[in-house]
Amino acid sequence: MHTQLIYKYIAKKFWGPFCFALGVFAALVMLGDTFEKMKNLSNGVATIWDVLTYSLLTFPNWLTTIMPVACLLGSISVISEMVSNGEWTACIAGGFSPRQLFKPVIACILTVVGLTMLMQEFIVPPLLAKADTVFYTRLKPIPNYNQALEPNVIIKVAPTQMLFAKEVDLGNGTMTKVSLDTYNDAWDIAEQIVAEQMVWNKEANRWMFTNGLLRTFTGPTNTSEERFDAKDAPISIRPNQMSISQVEEKLMSIRDLTKRINFHKRTGISFYSAETTRQSKFATPFVTVIMCLLGMPFAISSRRKSKILNIIASMVIAFAFWSFISMCTAVGVNGYVNPFVAGWGPVLFFAVVVFFEFKWMRL
Repeated sequence: MHTQLIYKYIAKKFWGPFCFALGVFAALVMLGDTFEKMKNLSNGVATIWDVLTYSLLTFPNWLTTIMPVACLLGSISVISEMVSNGEWTACIAGGFSPRQLFKPVIACILTVVGLTMLMQEFIVPPLLAKADTVFYTRLKPIPNYNQALEPNVIIKVAPTQMLFAKEVDLGNGTMTKVSLDTYNDAWDIAEQIVAEQMVWNKEANRWMFTNGLLRTFTGPTNTSEERFDAKDAPISIRPNQMSISQVEEKLMSIRDLTKRINFHKRTGISFYSAETTRQSKFATPFVTVIMCLLGMPFAISSRRKSKILNIIASMVIAFAFWSFISMCTAVGVNGYVNPFVAGWGPVLFFAVVVFFEFKWMRL
């Protein structure tokens, strides 16, 4: 019972500095983003309400980015305050080990991480989609903007087949102004199908060309052409299995990334980038916890620390941590290292650093 009371007391102390840090950073980001978008007010279409709406829709995404730093500052602050008030020494004298006193802080961090991942998976993506609509229809208008349509799409549908489409609407299962090029072993074009549309045929479970032309290359300069009203396409990939969105992968949910990876594997396209991003998202809980464990012993190293020093320490640790992660992600995205190594490498590296840090400080 005595142990549980201590744990609850420490956990309660965590939320104050965490909320303070989250509020300060969130306010700075919100104001900066809002003022940056105000330059679009001169386009004659955008209003203050449009700018505020866009900022509010993108705010949850910024919030998920800030969460790890707020966790780090909260964990350092609660330990530092306990040390400076003598509470840490009293707990140690009462039989608690430093690792035991870290447990309630880690539990709070895991709670934040869980909520962050839920936000990234289910809340952030749809809100960013709405933010894009506001941006491209009000703040930086694009004529005839339609978020459901993906323009100028190129898809590798088979090892020797490339599909080009002017507009793609996977929701309705249609592609407009399409060209399917088939190449021989020497990568010379052997056949080309040009059509006004390619439509998903639910009954036949395949795509169908409409109002098109079949062009066969029988020699370097000889071709034969055949017009058609409807023709089965040699493509059986269902629309809901395709992933052609131009949304940045780091802003996609794990489900959407998995869909993209499966689509790229099926069509023979490189999936290093999507897989690296997915593994980085899977590693997020461990990244945040290890980053906090890296900073928490700092709070015990001296008896007196100011809040400013805690903030500086948090920013330095976070910057070093995320710089290393960004570097690993970059090499993974470009295929220089295995995506699993790129995603989990920083976690393993800093886990070893934390292990030796705890050993050196005898925690």
